[in-house]
Amino acid sequence: MKNKKRKVKKKRIFGLLFIIILIFVIIFLIFNLKGNKSLKSKGYSNLEIAEIEKLTSNEITTILKYDYNKNLIYMIDSENYNSSKLNLYMKYTLKYNDIDYLKIFELINNENFREDKIDDYIYYLNKYDEINGIIKFVNEFKDKNIKDNDITILLLNEKYFIEDYLNRYLSYYNTHKNLEASEIIKRVNSKLDYKFYDDSSKADTSKGMYTLVNKFYYLSNDFVPDNLVNVTGIYARDNAQLNSTAYENFIKMADDARKEGLTLKITTGYRSYNFQATLYNNYVKIDGVKEADTYSARPGYSEHQLGYSADLTNDKNVSFSEFEYTDEYNWLKNNCYKYGFIMRYPKDKEYLTGYIFEAWHYRYVGVDIATYIYENNITYEEYYEFFLR
Repeated sequence: MKNKKRKVKKKRIFGLLFIIILIFVIIFLIFNLKGNKSLKSKGYSNLEIAEIEKLTSNEITTILKYDYNKNLIYMIDSENYNSSKLNLYMKYTLKYNDIDYLKIFELINNENFREDKIDDYIYYLNKYDEINGIIKFVNEFKDKNIKDNDITILLLNEKYFIEDYLNRYLSYYNTHKNLEASEIIKRVNSKLDYKFYDDSSKADTSKGMYTLVNKFYYLSNDFVPDNLVNVTGIYARDNAQLNSTAYENFIKMADDARKEGLTLKITTGYRSYNFQATLYNNYVKIDGVKEADTYSARPGYSEHQLGYSADLTNDKNVSFSEFEYTDEYNWLKNNCYKYGFIMRYPKDKEYLTGYIFEAWHYRYVGVDIATYIYENNITYEEYYEFFLR
């Protein structure tokens, strides 16, 4: 008797579920038929409707609020399509149909897009192509009496643009009109609109291991870094000193290199102001000031004085000029950033750093910064001015 009751109960439950499912199916079919008919009446073709019906009901409802949009399918099929912005895509690609829809699509997708500024954006879209530059100009500079022109918009579009340097960028452009906007940004951010040593100032040592020392930022003659440790044994060719954090990470790097049959040794780490003065003056006696300045820092302007830099060699104690051709150099080129080190004076960046390519000279800046510099192929000068100064 109990089994019979259970069977009857189960039948009722299954029957109820069947009815519920049937209702949902009917509602779904009615909605789709209605939606299909509505889309058809808007002017969408069967192929377009097939694509649109892949969207959610909320997206379809949004589409039905507007007239036929010939660019809709291209937008929803784009890898940059953002369903939360569908209303804006529809609204403004239809409203400003005389402008390439891709520009409006890109404009709306920009993280700094503001709908209340749309009319201004469109005005400048009719004049320029650089979306980032247009948005930045409208959002930040339009009301500052800064004249819009091709070069200004191009400069604003650049990744490492610094607002405080705008006038310097424009001034540099006036005498270097053959350069791309990105190159102007790069040079001015590295202070190349000034001559080396002509506009120097004291280095901001409050930044610790991130302090920039170069031909524009100097250390006082009595500056001695904290936490220096002696480097000896298998990690040094001669006695040397290095900041303890830099040294700990150098040991990790050297040990990992050794596992691959490579040897990394420090030849020079920390140098005092007086040591650098003697070294530089000796080079000047041999090669003269102009030549010496290409490969040696003037006293106070050497980052070796910070204690975070090291010149390296291998187990064969090759000279600096030979280090570029070693397996150790090739390994460092691809791996030093993993340990927080950067090649401080890279090839083809001599005009930015002020020094010849030094395959042997490495600077500790921490893994995050070293990785960014490696992945973006920029110098520490560029990174410092944009992110740290």
